[in-house]
Amino acid sequence: MGTINRHRLVHAIRGDLIRQQRYQIITIAAAITLIYIGIFYFIPGASQDKVVQFLIFNDPVALGMLFTGAVYLFEKSENTLEAFAVTPLRAAEYLGAKVITFSLLGLAASLAMALAAWGLQFNALPLGIGITLTASLFTMLGVVIVVGTRSFNEYVIKIGLWMVPVALPLLDFFGIFKSYWFYLIPVQPTLLLLQASRESIAPWQMTYAIVYLMVWNILAFRWALHRLHEKEGFY
Repeated sequence: MGTINRHRLVHAIRGDLIRQQRYQIITIAAAITLIYIGIFYFIPGASQDKVVQFLIFNDPVALGMLFTGAVYLFEKSENTLEAFAVTPLRAAEYLGAKVITFSLLGLAASLAMALAAWGLQFNALPLGIGITLTASLFTMLGVVIVVGTRSFNEYVIKIGLWMVPVALPLLDFFGIFKSYWFYLIPVQPTLLLLQASRESIAPWQMTYAIVYLMVWNILAFRWALHRLHEKEGFY
């Protein structure tokens, strides 16, 4: 995996932010956040929490998967990845820059939505932990899926196939179907942490949610690195 060089990582983060703005990713993310905030005002009070939590959950997932893939494909078409492969930049630093920038973007958008919907009447700690770990996880899964993909349309199809089983815990979240098997899917801990931002959950659920998301982040990081080594020639 190699050692992450702080100077190279900071340089990679700066470059990522520049490219994201050039590709209008940051602008689009801000626009989507404003649209979600506008939706809040049309939601009846009785169902607002669930819908707001779902939209907050959806934001880092979309940023992590859809936008990460879009940026990667832009970089691929502009031969940026080929240039990276012959520089001192390591795969861990390239991936780390993506994780940091998209996690911060997802966190900022989610906090803006939470403040718009609830004011200061929410617990920012579980929300922040849940969104940050979820955005980083789905950013890395986005890299796993997009590496080797030839077009954005093909990537969207792959995302759809992935998200069908991954989204199953939403059935429990909306009270449609309950199963403890959903606790094996890494979306379940995110939904629990979002729930904890507005109400108390059991201590074991909080522990499970944080630890399980961290474990999945570690696994996804190693998986994404392997894909970058295998397909893009990163060291």
